[in-house]
Amino acid sequence: MDTAFELNSQYRNDILASLPKSKDFTDHLNQVSKNRAASSLKELYKYQNVPGMIVMAGGIPHPEVFPFETLSATILAPDAFPLDPPRVPKKEKSSLLSWLFSAPKPTLNISIPKWAPKPVDPTTIQLSTSLQYQAATGPPALPLFLREYVSKIYKPAYADWDVLINNGNTDGWNKIVQLLFEKGDTVLVEEWTYPSAVNAFLPYDIQSVPIKMDKEGISPEHLEKVLSEWDEKARDGRKRPKVVYTVPTGQNPTGATMEAERKKKLYDIFAKYDIIIVEDEPYYCLYTGEWTPKGSKSDKSILAQRNAEAEKKEGKEGNEAFIKALPPSYLYFDTDGRVVRLDTFSKTSAPGSRLGWFTANPLFIERLTRISEVSTQAASGFATALTVSSIQKWGFDGYIRWLRGVKATYNMRKTWICDAFQDTFHLEWDQAHVQDLFPNGSKTITCYSKQPKNKWDEKKGLNGPGLVTFTPPTAGMFVFLGVHISEHPDYVELTRKGEDATHVLVQRLWTQLADNLVLFAPGWYFDGGGEHAIGGKGYGYFRLSFSIATYEETYRAVETFAKVLDKFFKLN
Repeated sequence: MDTAFELNSQYRNDILASLPKSKDFTDHLNQVSKNRAASSLKELYKYQNVPGMIVMAGGIPHPEVFPFETLSATILAPDAFPLDPPRVPKKEKSSLLSWLFSAPKPTLNISIPKWAPKPVDPTTIQLSTSLQYQAATGPPALPLFLREYVSKIYKPAYADWDVLINNGNTDGWNKIVQLLFEKGDTVLVEEWTYPSAVNAFLPYDIQSVPIKMDKEGISPEHLEKVLSEWDEKARDGRKRPKVVYTVPTGQNPTGATMEAERKKKLYDIFAKYDIIIVEDEPYYCLYTGEWTPKGSKSDKSILAQRNAEAEKKEGKEGNEAFIKALPPSYLYFDTDGRVVRLDTFSKTSAPGSRLGWFTANPLFIERLTRISEVSTQAASGFATALTVSSIQKWGFDGYIRWLRGVKATYNMRKTWICDAFQDTFHLEWDQAHVQDLFPNGSKTITCYSKQPKNKWDEKKGLNGPGLVTFTPPTAGMFVFLGVHISEHPDYVELTRKGEDATHVLVQRLWTQLADNLVLFAPGWYFDGGGEHAIGGKGYGYFRLSFSIATYEETYRAVETFAKVLDKFFKLN
């Protein structure tokens, strides 16, 4: 945190001077946002911290009556999680031995007083100010850190960007809906999308326009086709979308991750049609790379392998390798200021903190601030104080080391679930189903039952029918499965009767899994309304989260899934 002021000044004076300023996007604001005025009372906040100021303007309670004198916490050290955890956890002989001899994680102590010793500066965290009414921009220490983080990690391609804290990404998206959309508008979404994002705009009669996906997310070809052939008359008078909502890294639910070349190609299309890009990135730092099956060698390039080895090292070299491995943000290509990026501490700290931030052009930041002023403060004073104090204790390099440990932990859990499928099913790569389910060359796995087969089937081979197809995720918390429902013995008969055989059978399978104490998220929850280029008729979908289950629970869930599938498809 001690470098924040220095970097803020140096970065803006030296680096930003060579970059273009953002375009004027006033025309993209809805009428309500254009009409919003700054809160006259909130304007007082920028004066009340001026040294020597006698504040008699605000109706604020005196901190003396706050019942909290000190807020203390024991936090994990930034290197609490290993960078290269074992593929299979060590088994303890008993829970008692585990409790007696397991090594505790290293910790640090922080303490936040009501009144910090003078002199105080904008980076000082004290309860007398953290728990007080504040400007919507939050305590100065947090945006100072976030500007440093954004500048070093995302490297925006225009000069006058800024940050603004919010209550997390869902709250941020809700405020963007209030900022940009008129009733009856349209919005571009991925054909599989986050349901809470859809719930935010449905009350405004905003219609989603789903874009087909492949292993990297949005298809540029389909996007161009939809936008170039837009016909208002055929769409009941609805105008062409002016906003896209996208989750580029560890996409929810598919786990797809968009790399640099795809992002640049899409950015150019969005710029061509003057579309605002809302980049929702809760899983960005959980970019873990490709899964390597047991008994196989990595097929990464030599440079990628060297960087992966460097990531396992402590210190500056490892931090730099971690940053280098991250996919570039849309901000990296954004010379216009048309990207609104949403980040959150929920996946790297704690979701209960309800703390996140926008990175956007100055017009959007200013209007989003006005929305925050009349809705809610960005986050609780307790959560903000604890988060900022933790980062101050760690330092910037320590925070990056913390992120690396979180990444390694989720990579381990991703490996568990992929290994469980490898051990439980017969796996084959790039089967006939691939081009239907996950097109454009995805590294896709089809799972077959390990039930012994007595004879060769001319159509289905020795292994019987393919049951499930998935692409091992490279980021995030999810595996997205396509179940080959069309292989079910009842599929043809249900279809002949005019029923939606896919939906009937996938619901039946989901219920059978739940009855066997395994709960998956049904794919229909995430349906963005498209034609499902990622599958189509005859495929049912589940989203599996690997973030919570233990190693043993993960294996038990996949083994149960295999048994239920065998029974469901009447293979035994």
